[in-house]
Amino acid sequence: MVNSTSLFREIRNDLETVKRHISIVQTLMNEQPVGIIKISHETGIPEHKIRYSLRVLEKEGLILPSREGAILTPEFLESKESIIHEAQKLAEEMQEIYHNLRASLIKK
Repeated sequence: MVNSTSLFREIRNDLETVKRHISIVQTLMNEQPVGIIKISHETGIPEHKIRYSLRVLEKEGLILPSREGAILTPEFLESKESIIHEAQKLAEEMQEIYHNLRASLIKK
């Protein structure tokens, strides 16, 4: 039997990472600056994964470190609408993939 999840394994892993990044950004939108321990406590995400996500978010220019914890960059705060638009485009692409795959696999 073919393992259908192997077709989507990489995307599923990437989605988990993106969801974690978004949880951290949401925490920072509600309260900043916030440190690793507090983010971990509020999100339920292990500290080592928070550290990784913070490094990625900093590298991408979305957050900055401070003495008190991470803060969102002004550039991120100014680009919220374009981020929402990008997320919408990705959701539409995933819907298109789903519909095409479903049409191909379930033929009458």
